[in-house]
Amino acid sequence: MVAHLAQLEQMNSLPVINAVMTQAGLNIPMDRWDVRTTGSAHIVVNMGGQLSVRVAKTQLTGYLVARRTEILRRLPQSLPFTVPRPITRVITRAGFTAVGLTWIKGEPRVQGAAPPKQLVKLLKGIHTIDCRGYGPYLDHQYEHWRGVEEWDTHLRANVVPQLLTGAQKVALRAIDCVLELPPVEPVLIHGDLAGHNILWNGDKLVGVIDWDHATLGDPAVDHASLGNFYGWESLSKALDAPQIARAQRVAGLLPLQSLAYIMKNGMGGAIQRLAVERADEWYLDHRSEILG
Repeated sequence: MVAHLAQLEQMNSLPVINAVMTQAGLNIPMDRWDVRTTGSAHIVVNMGGQLSVRVAKTQLTGYLVARRTEILRRLPQSLPFTVPRPITRVITRAGFTAVGLTWIKGEPRVQGAAPPKQLVKLLKGIHTIDCRGYGPYLDHQYEHWRGVEEWDTHLRANVVPQLLTGAQKVALRAIDCVLELPPVEPVLIHGDLAGHNILWNGDKLVGVIDWDHATLGDPAVDHASLGNFYGWESLSKALDAPQIARAQRVAGLLPLQSLAYIMKNGMGGAIQRLAVERADEWYLDHRSEILG
């Protein structure tokens, strides 16, 4: 905790954090701050179970805060789980942008099996949202990781060449497998439905956070993230066989997307090397099922 607070001071982000806290009408001492710095785009400061402050790490992500905060304002109150709600304006101080959100009591579940009925509730809640009027505030599909080209062209030209030769062949086939899928009616998807963005109280789903990459798209994108984290056996009890088959194809892109995100956002170095190693390992492990 002390190290994280020192990092906030070094980054000069304390002024904007304090400004958000003041606007929320709170005065929570630093010894009750829970600082999370592992996110790629934001630092999150949870304050005493009363306030969650999201601080953009860069000016680019700072520019996006207002647009993405508007999505949280518009999400229905009737959802079968809690989502963060803005309780302050978006504030900029000393070059850092932040917003105060409601804090959700819950924790991510460990990777592995999850209650299928809760996964059904999760997916139905998201994919049936009437998102008319959301357009200006949503990401373009794949915006957070793709380049200026079409997504498949970008992956083939810039991302796949980072892999080992044997893994490249499998990754290219994984791209083709997704392109061969028939089109589906787009719905609102979360876009980053990874385990760390889903909060639980025991076996009960309580919250979904980080809607930054919400967009209109193929629901299989969300299905793939869930299958990857909670396991396909759990998900197969929540979806039908064609949905599972489609999601498993889409899941074949996840290692490439993770690497593409790191490359686009300039993380580089050891982080990129680790992503390459993980992608190599995943594609070589799944060689037979993807190549058939």
